[in-house]
Amino acid sequence: MLRLLGCLALAAAKTSPYSFSLSTFSPEGRIQQIEFAGKAVDNGPPCAAITTSDGVVLAKAYKKSDKALIVENQSLHILRVTETTIATYAGLPADFRALVDAARTIAIELEKTNGFPPSASMLANEIGRRVQERTQRGGFRPYGCSLILASPSSLYRVDPSGWVAPLRACAAGAGSASIQADLATILESDEDGATAKRRLVELLTADGRGVAVATVSSDPIEIDGDAS
Repeated sequence: MLRLLGCLALAAAKTSPYSFSLSTFSPEGRIQQIEFAGKAVDNGPPCAAITTSDGVVLAKAYKKSDKALIVENQSLHILRVTETTIATYAGLPADFRALVDAARTIAIELEKTNGFPPSASMLANEIGRRVQERTQRGGFRPYGCSLILASPSSLYRVDPSGWVAPLRACAAGAGSASIQADLATILESDEDGATAKRRLVELLTADGRGVAVATVSSDPIEIDGDAS
């Protein structure tokens, strides 16, 4: 009984009264639900992207399933958002799918308003605004994924906090710090799209994981299925 009471007391001490709220700062100035969403990103299989002279290459590691169960030439981990933009993620797969659906709706709304398809910059910034709104409204929780959005000439990352950044290369998920160091080396060597694609697969392949890869360029978008 004493041991049980001790465990309960320890758990209570570790649980902050501010950890369940999106609308209340802790005394340290933190919103802990956003930090927890970041943990969901850091614990997921990694993804990476890099700009090359041939376009932008995206790669996403995932846990392999039996090939007999998978529909060929389909990917659940790299999805088309518009005719010229694609997205991948690190974090919760269901949240990624929901965010891509929201991004598609945003793209349609922007095109109706402006009379032309949105650029990747417009789309990324509007997605970031919607994501940020989820961090300050009661009854919601942040998206538990980081979104990487790519067009033929640009690359953006949107984090659970709503932070948006244009980048030349980036990685998210488990082990992303070391992957980003390798991406910097690839950028310095100015490799072509085919070589960069092969290098990304090498970086993300580990522990029997599969890797989905896609290239977005002036040519039609190519997405390798998850069965590969």
